[in-house]
Amino acid sequence: MTTEIWLTVTGEQKDSDGRADRNAVQCRALYEKRGQAHIFTYRETDPESGAVTESEMVFADNACRILRKGAVTTTMQFSPGREYECMYGTAYGEIPMKIDTKRIAMKQIGQNFHARVSYTLSFVGGDPMDCAVTIKAEPIDT
Repeated sequence: MTTEIWLTVTGEQKDSDGRADRNAVQCRALYEKRGQAHIFTYRETDPESGAVTESEMVFADNACRILRKGAVTTTMQFSPGREYECMYGTAYGEIPMKIDTKRIAMKQIGQNFHARVSYTLSFVGGDPMDCAVTIKAEPIDT
């Protein structure tokens, strides 16, 4: 069964010089639990350009996949102990990246779901960055 939820997605990055960046988006999203998989589907609109990115996050079996299509296009896969390669597509071209997942934590309490993925992100020709994505999903009060 699919339900509408409030989804907060927070991204954190720290570069090799120690500079940190954090961004968060809160939006209405659709949530579905299919077997052991927690699936979140949502849409982000860039406040400056108005460009839309359709996103899907799937958490299951100590793994995560993030699929984004639109202003940014990429499929990122996370699983501790495995390194994945992907292409990060932007309006300015594609950027090859490597993802080395350090840890995935997931917790469901009642109707709330929380997850955090910690990983190292390396761009070709660049220094690695320590990154994390955290999500909080809560029911919409009616």
